[in-house]
Amino acid sequence: MAKQRLSEDVQRQPHADPTPRRRPRPGDRLRQAVDTVLVELAADGNPDGPARHRLDDLLVSGLAWAAATGDTCRIEHAVHAVRDARTHLADADPDGARTALLTAREDLAPPVAR
Repeated sequence: MAKQRLSEDVQRQPHADPTPRRRPRPGDRLRQAVDTVLVELAADGNPDGPARHRLDDLLVSGLAWAAATGDTCRIEHAVHAVRDARTHLADADPDGARTALLTAREDLAPPVAR
């Protein structure tokens, strides 16, 4: 009889309800990457080659997250602006990159509640 109860208890283990998770907004990781690069560009007006490469890597990782989560089509304008910023960084044009990233940041801003 004791063995039967033990097997019943094992089979009847209460399952905890999974805690609800916050769904990320489209482009959250890209927004974080854009914010990080904007801060870096504000701190160092004209970054050298290795710094520009590191900033480009941050933007690439944000774009990769957007692509992996299927958000690219939802934030298309911001994605194009980030790609433009990467081109400006490669051409050693931090002002152009900053302008493109500010445009991307506006497109990635969360909607304002009214």
